Amino acid sequence: MFFDPQSFGSEVAVEGRRWEPKRAPVARRRPSNDFLTLPAIDASVLTKGVMQWGGGEEVRRLIASQFDSGPLRLRDVPSFDSAAIALSQGFFGWVARQQAQWSRLHFNFVLCDVESIQEQIQYQYDAIDFEPTAPLYLGVEVPEESLYEIGGRAEEMRKAHPRLLASAMALIDRAAARTVWIRTPDEFLGMFAQWHWDGDPQTTDEEAMETLRDRFGEDESEIHNYLPSVVRDELCPDDMDVGSWSRKGHCFVRRPALGIAALRRIRRLNTGWIRRLCLELEALTLLLRKAGNRNVFDFGYRPECVYAACSLVACDNEHVSELLDSHYEHFNSGGDGSLFFGFIPFANSPDAVRKQYADWALGFSILNRLDRVLALVSE
Repeated sequence: MFFDPQSFGSEVAVEGRRWEPKRAPVARRRPSNDFLTLPAIDASVLTKGVMQWGGGEEVRRLIASQFDSGPLRLRDVPSFDSAAIALSQGFFGWVARQQAQWSRLHFNFVLCDVESIQEQIQYQYDAIDFEPTAPLYLGVEVPEESLYEIGGRAEEMRKAHPRLLASAMALIDRAAARTVWIRTPDEFLGMFAQWHWDGDPQTTDEEAMETLRDRFGEDESEIHNYLPSVVRDELCPDDMDVGSWSRKGHCFVRRPALGIAALRRIRRLNTGWIRRLCLELEALTLLLRKAGNRNVFDFGYRPECVYAACSLVACDNEHVSELLDSHYEHFNSGGDGSLFFGFIPFANSPDAVRKQYADWALGFSILNRLDRVLALVSE
């Protein structure tokens, strides 16, 4: 520590006279680099402290495998402070090369260890089902939700081709199933059915009337605003519905989308944003064929996420606001919602690492096209 040889209280005056000690302090006669002063430090001694994050040998081996077997570049790591920081710099450098500038999709990637995941999911009803398969995970965080309206663009798509809007919604739904969650008009209709129609979005006015009377009494004007024939067109018109429940087959049947040849014909007959939409839908179709029926991010665990990466509505109205308010209030009161859509374990073996990054690269290609489609179909 620093030491001032001047005695404490030497600046205190008593009755107009400066107080002086009876004898001089011993320290005044000592050299400036003596006891209680900072010693001289040799130039060879490191004076900068760096906090290291160890993480164990297993973590260090996994991080090394990402650089040895995967596409991560050492030039994205300007200086090595720790293995974790090196992985963060290398991984997000790779992400920057894969990800286009998005205008509709909103979510973040977060590097997580097992302990941080367990802390995040501790209130999930199925948290006990989380069995770690890797020491490090890639988390997809959705901190907020943005709402976009199709509005008048729906009619322009219908004019270009009767099935263009339905095809766009079908491809958006398929792309979301292979990457991240997007809330589409059919989901808003399903949410409304859960709240008001006993869970059946295909119910009729007569079937829904009993449930609505239990809630609103005999107020016919109020009941009319919640009838399926009224709400269905506001929340999800028929050509925005991506599928329906087959009571005969007891399964959900997705509606088909226009093929590439049909999209090319529509593109030749139109100009402006309709032409660009057909081009993006064609590219998205090819990417989805390559992905198959799997989620290319291969989530190891998915908690119940509160927010979607994007919400697409037919039109922004009171029913949509009511549904989202109720949805958020449900998780706020229950406390079991998560801001993470899912967690992906990092692969370790060379072949698995190369395959994982190839799948992730395909996922980014799908997301880049998907964001452009969402921007074109929404106002």
